[in-house]
Amino acid sequence: MFNNNTMENMPSFIERELETITELVKPRIKKSSKYMMIAIPLLGISIVNLFLLFVTTGWSLDTMIAPGIYALVGAIGAALFRESKLTNKEIRKIGMKHIIERINKSEHVDDDAKKKYIKNIKSQPKFGLQTFINFLTEEHQSLMDS
Repeated sequence: MFNNNTMENMPSFIERELETITELVKPRIKKSSKYMMIAIPLLGISIVNLFLLFVTTGWSLDTMIAPGIYALVGAIGAALFRESKLTNKEIRKIGMKHIIERINKSEHVDDDAKKKYIKNIKSQPKFGLQTFINFLTEEHQSLMDS
């Protein structure tokens, strides 16, 4: 979920939290990657061969078996691609759920600030990770001040 370059310059308290999230979603990331690695070639093979078949031979009843097979291969590829997309959505949900739970568990940030962070994460999920990093920084700062 997070590459080493992203985590390279981060403080250890942020890095630990990101590693926790990564461990939670790692099996699903592998699943999604496998599906995508199979889906893309299947779709490519299907589309290219169907195009070449229809351009070179055209439509005839004698040649319908090959297009049927290529269409089936393409359908399998499309299904795997769709499953990969759904798995990626699930990965984001798991990450956001963990982030919200982690914010709620914090004893070092006041409740109003926690509510603000959670509201920001829910209203702007694309910036959820940055909001979480801001929360972790504030939490760490309050720990250091006390």
